[in-house]
Amino acid sequence: MAYSTRVWGIVPTIMQISKDPTNFYIGRSLWLSLTFIYVSVVYVVQITWYDLAKDFQCHGNISKACLAECYETHFIRPVLGVWYAVGFVFPFIFFVMEFFVSQSVRKQSKMFKKQNTDNKEDHTEKKEDEIFDLSQKKPLLAMYLVYFLAQLSVQVIFLVILIHSQLPLVKKSIWCSTRICQGTYACVIMGTQEKMMSIILLATLSVLIMTLCIMFFLYTMNAYLVTGANLSKRYRGSIKFRQ
Repeated sequence: MAYSTRVWGIVPTIMQISKDPTNFYIGRSLWLSLTFIYVSVVYVVQITWYDLAKDFQCHGNISKACLAECYETHFIRPVLGVWYAVGFVFPFIFFVMEFFVSQSVRKQSKMFKKQNTDNKEDHTEKKEDEIFDLSQKKPLLAMYLVYFLAQLSVQVIFLVILIHSQLPLVKKSIWCSTRICQGTYACVIMGTQEKMMSIILLATLSVLIMTLCIMFFLYTMNAYLVTGANLSKRYRGSIKFRQ
């Protein structure tokens, strides 16, 4: 029970740290920082895979044509291409959500200013805060939740590819035998440890992002749907009581 209390106590701390002054949605600054960190990590770890063709070597009297064929046989699917694609998709999803959320909030702000030009400043400030309340704006809330599900899905797929497809490429022994190249050649990849660490680093980052997506999704559901519904019920009950 004590450990569970500590774990759930971390969640409000993370939310408080990632709070954005515009209050569009929780964790805006955190997710913006993660996009730059993610792109930077992908750029750094790909350096060890840049000369993959040169790092692939086979023992024995093997020609360059056979070596190239063994390389193509082993690396059937692209490695860096997948990393670049995920490195592009991750910030792309964030900026798409940011664009639609900001456009929606901007339209609501303009409509609000037109409707409240003659009101007092304190009333205006109160209404502007309500514009950014996701519990009152279901489309924005739905977009926010879909963002977490999209990022979670991408990272789950990427993690499966890293562990079950790319990690065995450098972890298992390589034996090459083709129609043109007679015999069985033992092949190795230079810098195996560095390449394995780059995959493990990307997998760890994916697990971190998946954890944050689940955490933010559950917290948002509780903060804006459950809590918001309870507050609206209390507000309606208080109105009926006054009447």
